Amino acid sequence: MTKEFEIKYYNQNEIWKDYDNKREIDRAKMTIDLIPKDVRSVLDIGCGNGTVTNMIHAPFVVGLDLGKIPLSHVKASTIQASLDTLPIKEYKFDLIILTEVLEHLDDETYIKAIKELNRLNAKYYLITVPFKEPLDFNLCKCSACGNLFNMFHHYRRFGKDWFIKEFKDYSLEREQYARYLCFSNEKITKLRHMFNIYQHSDYAICNRCGYPSVRPKTTPIRCILSGLIIVDCRLKEILNIRKPYYQMILLKRRID
Repeated sequence: MTKEFEIKYYNQNEIWKDYDNKREIDRAKMTIDLIPKDVRSVLDIGCGNGTVTNMIHAPFVVGLDLGKIPLSHVKASTIQASLDTLPIKEYKFDLIILTEVLEHLDDETYIKAIKELNRLNAKYYLITVPFKEPLDFNLCKCSACGNLFNMFHHYRRFGKDWFIKEFKDYSLEREQYARYLCFSNEKITKLRHMFNIYQHSDYAICNRCGYPSVRPKTTPIRCILSGLIIVDCRLKEILNIRKPYYQMILLKRRID
């Protein structure tokens, strides 16, 4: 992952428009409801355009993000910085929030980021991540270098108890799940890739060279596979086969 291209991706105004809908606002409210009553200071890391940050009512609130463009929409104080090198002193905040942030980090950045987060020694961590996300479903193909990359720049998949290993000095206070979906069929996804059929987004940017994704052509096999995806989803809806898409956890620092 090249940080230059990550910043280029997050500095697109268009991708933040998707967060101005009722579904995202309702989920932001769910996140806010998990904030403990004794919290006085909050750092929202990866705050984006402030969907969550702007709803927080605390004496001291700061939003931190990699991109300059999304920060322009945040009403609280802001810091432009990367999660793997946080310009924050330890014990500065009661609560640190990360909503859909950690899945955007490659292995090297993730390891450094977890160390940085533990260094801050906040009393609470409120973290939300996609739960058992099928990353292959949203693969795009770069139009220049042919690199395969996730449309939303998601690089990590999170299971049930991933936080136990990463935050050993913290215990789980609350856990809940949000937005139940009919997940994609892995076999159909593999078939799509076998025929060199990938996703496309006007805002997708290759994390290797910064070029856009290949715009797919309409072919008979593509139409057939798209139809199979629709049928598979409809059957799961009828049978009520759904899985949670977001895991929401509140961690509290252990007292020795």
